[in-house]
Amino acid sequence: MVKKSAAEITILWIFFVLFVIYAITLLFPVAWCLNNSFKYQKEFMLNTWSFPKEFTIANWISSFEREIEGTNLAGMFVNSIILIVGCSFCSIGSSAVTAYCLAKYNFRGKGAFYSLAVVLMMIPSTGSTAAIYKMFFQIGLYDTFFGIFIMNLGGFGSGFLLLYGFFKNLPWSYAEAGFIDGASHFRVFFTVMLPMAVPGIAAVAILTCIGIWNDYYTVYMYAPSIITVAYGMQRLVAQTSYNANYPELFALMLLSMIPVIVVFCVFQKTIMNNTAVGGLKG
Repeated sequence: MVKKSAAEITILWIFFVLFVIYAITLLFPVAWCLNNSFKYQKEFMLNTWSFPKEFTIANWISSFEREIEGTNLAGMFVNSIILIVGCSFCSIGSSAVTAYCLAKYNFRGKGAFYSLAVVLMMIPSTGSTAAIYKMFFQIGLYDTFFGIFIMNLGGFGSGFLLLYGFFKNLPWSYAEAGFIDGASHFRVFFTVMLPMAVPGIAAVAILTCIGIWNDYYTVYMYAPSIITVAYGMQRLVAQTSYNANYPELFALMLLSMIPVIVVFCVFQKTIMNNTAVGGLKG
């Protein structure tokens, strides 16, 4: 084992302290909201920094009954889950097919397609919002689940880049063995290559699900009657910003965060390991 010099140890400690400070800045707002969610509104208005003198879980109970445009928290969870399932299937499926074709097949313009995928990620999507909004109205996709699903069939994006690196590292000899046995390209993809890419697909799926859960802008623009968790929180804050029961609002916000935190904690190792393999080595 190579012994580190004093300068290297000092630098490591500096980075460690900086990351600890950064972690505190991320955790402190959550801890502050959690503390105040157990207070009554009157106590919160008197002192926002103290611990609860009269501990209550009424805010957490009433947050389940709070409705936003006729949709309660359970309904928002259901809408979010429907979007997660549909959008993840469309996004991961299209990204996997695109990444596999560019990673394993040689054809004219292959490099241009990959460069286009990278360049498209650098261009803000806001410029196309008006055109997509008008198109959704004209073809009857506005304010529908199906319209949101269609938007996730692009095939490019961060999921494409991660899966491209993963497919690039998979040995082609397995596919060649399948071709020798008479398998078609589609069968080789679905029965040989795709199962081998399950770890990478799992990592991309987890990140995609978290992103869809937190996304309120897409629903706000193209399906405003579908109240998801993220969109519901945004509407609630906008409606009650001047006359809000903040402890109840904090409880509702924390409840909406629990699924994402649980998923990330459970699959943290899967995300880190497989995104590193797909992203760095590719």
